[in-house]
Amino acid sequence: MERAILHLAVDSFPIEAERLRCPKLAGRPVALAPGDSPRPRVLAASREARAAGVTPGTPLVLARRRCPGLVTLSPDRDLYEGLSESLLGRLRAFAPVIEPGPGSGRFFLDLTGVARRAPDVRDRAARAGREIESAFRLHPTLGVAGNKLVSRVAAGVLAPDGDLLDVPAGSEAAFLAPLPVGVLPSARGRAEAARLHLLNIRLVRDVERLTAVQLRAAFGRLAETLWREARGVDPTPVSPREAAPRAIAEETLARETNDARVLSARVERLAAEVGAGLRARGQGTRRLTLRASYADGREESARRSFPEALRGAAELRAAALALLDRAVARRVRVRRLRLEASAIAPGARQLTLWDGAAACGDAAGRAVARGPAAAAIPRGEALEAALDRVRARFGGDALTPASWMALGLSLHPATGRHALRPSARP
Repeated sequence: MERAILHLAVDSFPIEAERLRCPKLAGRPVALAPGDSPRPRVLAASREARAAGVTPGTPLVLARRRCPGLVTLSPDRDLYEGLSESLLGRLRAFAPVIEPGPGSGRFFLDLTGVARRAPDVRDRAARAGREIESAFRLHPTLGVAGNKLVSRVAAGVLAPDGDLLDVPAGSEAAFLAPLPVGVLPSARGRAEAARLHLLNIRLVRDVERLTAVQLRAAFGRLAETLWREARGVDPTPVSPREAAPRAIAEETLARETNDARVLSARVERLAAEVGAGLRARGQGTRRLTLRASYADGREESARRSFPEALRGAAELRAAALALLDRAVARRVRVRRLRLEASAIAPGARQLTLWDGAAACGDAAGRAVARGPAAAAIPRGEALEAALDRVRARFGGDALTPASWMALGLSLHPATGRHALRPSARP
């Protein structure tokens, strides 16, 4: 059965997401640029801005000269990721396997076996595009081909006003031949692009005319990849990204602040929620990441890996506070904090080797008398487990550290079972 891969892409997806949030931006030149950089450059530009000469990488000062009516916004990654996940949910009804493409608003759908005839494949692809357009008021471009490479190029050829381009099996090389060589992924690197320009290779057909020996002499190990891509050969399958387990606790501050005392207390609470969730599942973490979003839209993060998995409240709190000192180094007020535990590992505990009663005295002997499990659990872990049980039964504010009371903080009411969630983001 011939493969049928659909590539669905929304041109200038971050700009379109901003226009959904603020419809007044429709039809106006819009650009995304960091608002706190001393010499910011454009990250993304709308079609109207590109028509005025504003492209990604253009210095913002020059962009405003070229386009006096340019509307500049700070990027909001949470908005783009959330909208992209919503699109993915809508597309699940059209294909059993979906892979998010490079960048937001791009998806590969494997339609192999879903429709047996080429007209049926095109009809299903068109219905997927109409679903996105009607549900989100976004106009996607669609490329259908026998592999991911050609379908992605086909969708890019149509952007931004096209609808559907179907590349029949066997015509991949003829379809790619008249296109600029930059459509090939392996030709986009700075060194590769410079070498292609030096050799006067402008179109894909110029690569197709070269023999394997000539390509190897010019590009070395990259020659085989270029040879395959120029002929539209791409055997890579459509595979959904694996949902790496991550425990996340986050909070948007009701009042933006840069008070170190307030931020420390809130990070301690996030660490307590992460620790309670990990201990409830019998797990630990070997990597912690703290992200701080500032009032001006900038985001800073700090990350640390650990040789052994952390699961105790004290060690997680100390690690999170150390990350806070690195992540929050500006005087701008903080709007949001997010603590993420990844590299999840089973929280194994070292078992006792000896009897305990004979080697450690009467205190350990009494613990052994209550059972081997009681003797193996350190007092600190036993106390944390007891606190987790009390909070799970009576609520997160049943036991609150004194340092939090002045700030009116308490743990999430569902801490220990439902406060944390596994994340599907890569």
